[in-house]
Amino acid sequence: MASPKISTEAAALRRKIIGVKIRHARSRAGLGVTEVGDALGVPATVITEIELGQRHVSLPQLEAMSLIFNVPVNYFWSEGAIKETAVEFPVREAMAIRQRIIGVLLRQARTEAGRTEHDLANVLGVSAGAISDYEFGRAPIPLQELEALADYFNLPLSYFIDEGITPHLNGHHDPTLNEIADFSQLPKDVREFLSNPANLLYVNIAMKLSELSADTLRSLAEGLLEVTY
Repeated sequence: MASPKISTEAAALRRKIIGVKIRHARSRAGLGVTEVGDALGVPATVITEIELGQRHVSLPQLEAMSLIFNVPVNYFWSEGAIKETAVEFPVREAMAIRQRIIGVLLRQARTEAGRTEHDLANVLGVSAGAISDYEFGRAPIPLQELEALADYFNLPLSYFIDEGITPHLNGHHDPTLNEIADFSQLPKDVREFLSNPANLLYVNIAMKLSELSADTLRSLAEGLLEVTY
């Protein structure tokens, strides 16, 4: 398994390219850096630094920006048509939960590969403590570092990406009679919850969690308790 360190020049160039795309999407959405910063819970100066390529951006931050700017999350690293959506989402809550889940997925990938925190630290050129912070969701992992670890584990970046955080943009699915019948059997409060597009995030998270192992779920629960108490 290869373990190349991230090139400083390549990382800087990557930050600048992503920053330009973020600034373009923000301008297209007619939003100021202060508005975006307020939505993400960070100062406007942080958004400016990200757009200038002077600061790392994390995947949860990019996912949140994709919601705010109404663009697909893969817009930030690929070209494609931008389609609009008009649904409001709990941005900060989404980022916090996604940061935790990405950490759990990272730890799961590391454990399955038989690697230690020190191994990952050597790959990224950071401390083992930083890896621990990433895995427990205590700190956001910069996108470039997440990409490097995905390559290290021979995993696609999509392993970490929550494609279901936004509604489907390609077409509309008409429910079948059986699906309507099944839905009508659910309790009223559940039907109301599922009928609200803004709650898609929580439904998708539940689906993601159902695919994780018991040990991974236990680790995620322990990490969440650290924040709660």
